Amino acid sequence: MARQQSRRRLVADELLEHAGRLFATKGYANTSFQDIADAMGVSRPALYHYVSNKEEILAALVRDVLERVVEILEESAAREDLDAGERVELALRRIVVNNAHHTSRFRLLDRSEPDLPEEIAEVHRAARRRVLHLLTGMIETAVAAGHFRPLPARTVALAMLGTANWVAWWYRPDHDGDADAVADVLVDVALSGVRRHEGRQVEGGPWAALALLREDISHLETAMTSALRSRDGDDEGGDGA
Repeated sequence: MARQQSRRRLVADELLEHAGRLFATKGYANTSFQDIADAMGVSRPALYHYVSNKEEILAALVRDVLERVVEILEESAAREDLDAGERVELALRRIVVNNAHHTSRFRLLDRSEPDLPEEIAEVHRAARRRVLHLLTGMIETAVAAGHFRPLPARTVALAMLGTANWVAWWYRPDHDGDADAVADVLVDVALSGVRRHEGRQVEGGPWAALALLREDISHLETAMTSALRSRDGDDEGGDGA
């Protein structure tokens, strides 16, 4: 029984991979059930053993692409051994690597979105809302903990997801190298604008932020005093000339 279930999972994954590639290149409407059977090297009746129609395959692809990202976010958010900023970093890195490994599936989802049957489209919209909600919440937690700058969390989340999603359109292993190395670069670029700089880290809560603000005001007062003294000295020198 276990062997049969394992084989069925392998066949199902192969089916999604071939169907995703065909849908992405030819379009969902222009891909026939026979095209998918031919790509898998099986007969059309044999394919019916696993799925009933193209719509069932498309629904499975939508769930596979987005539910995988939801799973990544939920697992990353639950990592108690990491701080809030590190959890966002882990999640983003895993999403980039996942998208790099499943480019055809993601491109299919992006291209087919306007033509999705309503029931599948609602599954797609709900999953996207869930992804954005989870990542936004993780960013808000990182801001509150003092690891990220106080930027609009939803805007930051959308920017990060845009960076991760675009990978599916340009990443090619033979040109761009290992997906993990690519993820390292993209994560560093995406987080460089939201991380607090070295020496600007604060503990969570308003009092730590207030202490940092007071430090900035003190620095500003010192700098202004020095600048005014320097200006007054120049003025005096000019009068005596």
